[in-house]
Amino acid sequence: MVLKKLYFLSLEVVIFISKILNFNNQLISNALLLEGEFSSNHYLGRNYNCLFKYKEGVIPIIISAPHAVKQVRNGLIKNPDIFTGSLALILAQRTKCHAIYRTFTGNGDSNSDSICSYKDYLVKKIMQYPLRCLIDLHGLHKKRPFMIDVGTLNGKSISKEIENLIIETFLEEDIRDVRFNYLFNANKEGTVVKTIWEKTNIPSFQLEINGLYRDLSYIESWNKFQQIVITLEKLIYRLNKTLSN
Repeated sequence: MVLKKLYFLSLEVVIFISKILNFNNQLISNALLLEGEFSSNHYLGRNYNCLFKYKEGVIPIIISAPHAVKQVRNGLIKNPDIFTGSLALILAQRTKCHAIYRTFTGNGDSNSDSICSYKDYLVKKIMQYPLRCLIDLHGLHKKRPFMIDVGTLNGKSISKEIENLIIETFLEEDIRDVRFNYLFNANKEGTVVKTIWEKTNIPSFQLEINGLYRDLSYIESWNKFQQIVITLEKLIYRLNKTLSN
């Protein structure tokens, strides 16, 4: 069975559908509920008199989701990278890492704007704690013929050791088609990764995740979503251990 446009429904309707389907999967139910913060108002998100939220953690790794809601670039509204916001929140819950995520579209794009409160705040928090690594979450269209594209400014923003760690972790969880700087190298001016690398010099990389691993409106993607959560959870713990030595 396929549930189309499930992520545009209200929290109340999602809860009701969950009960009808007798959901017994805590992770998927949690992701559907968390996505309600971003999917409200047709993915323009909720106006909290700010554009983003920050979740403080214990592990000095930070997950970023600047495209959790729609964004505006060059005067055009662009679609969100669905479930990247809820994925960031789930990883923060499970690993106690830090997280920053866009909650309201406003009139800009946190992964493009040169003047950007999202990135300014992120730099401030990285320096304050201090944080050791940034993982910036984005989404590939599900029609792309590969699963993961890791943007590292063409190899500049992470070490070879971290690159190998990423490859090994994804392979262990049977996610095999992982490419580096293939279509999205994060090297454009204004990207989160480029900005953070240039201003803080901490290891930073962009993860473009295929919609097959994110789009929970399709039941067929539920196992893949769990797979990506487990993979990134393991990666966060390993990065923390590696960067603490």
